[in-house]
Amino acid sequence: MTNENESRFSPVKKHGQRNVKEHNKSGNLTGSERQIKDGVADVYNLIQKWKNANSDGMHIIDTIANIKLQHVYKENKDETLQDGSIPEELEAQCTSLLSIIQKMEKIVKKLSVTSAMFVGVMKLQQHLTDDLVLFQTWTPDIFVSTVKELTEMYREEYKLKQLIYKNICHAKDRNTMMFYTSSWLHQPYITDKSHVLLESLLLETGHK
Repeated sequence: MTNENESRFSPVKKHGQRNVKEHNKSGNLTGSERQIKDGVADVYNLIQKWKNANSDGMHIIDTIANIKLQHVYKENKDETLQDGSIPEELEAQCTSLLSIIQKMEKIVKKLSVTSAMFVGVMKLQQHLTDDLVLFQTWTPDIFVSTVKELTEMYREEYKLKQLIYKNICHAKDRNTMMFYTSSWLHQPYITDKSHVLLESLLLETGHK
């Protein structure tokens, strides 16, 4: 039986102490917590879709590179293509690569929408209290900055992918082709920090 005195009083918040909101550990969350946890799941799933699209794109890039190396550049000792036209056999590959680019564009747009949702939750929580911890240690502004940083990485990488798509089939020499191939593979704008940021989101919200 609950002690009557205990039921009347709530813990006193000390000056400077963060207000940690208790939540149902079973996962039946509501309100801002539900939005945040679902938003983190969305970010994770979108990044997995990007990885799959990037892998599929890499296969297409390799095919384009092999076609050019074997059938275009080989006839020129300096490995340079004098005619900037696209060989007919590359057209299907370029079309497939465009499909990948379009998938990536959708992913970046959805990340931006999710990022905006986090901002909305932060503004709501700031209206209620300036310092509310929703899960373990993070306040809403930390979720916002983390998701924004991830979104910006993928937005910049998407811009690079666009440039590669627009130019790779027109590459006039082997070195340029290899540069495009390497750039697609290594994704310079998506740094190692992206893994840390994503893992932190998942751990903070109890997905892991």
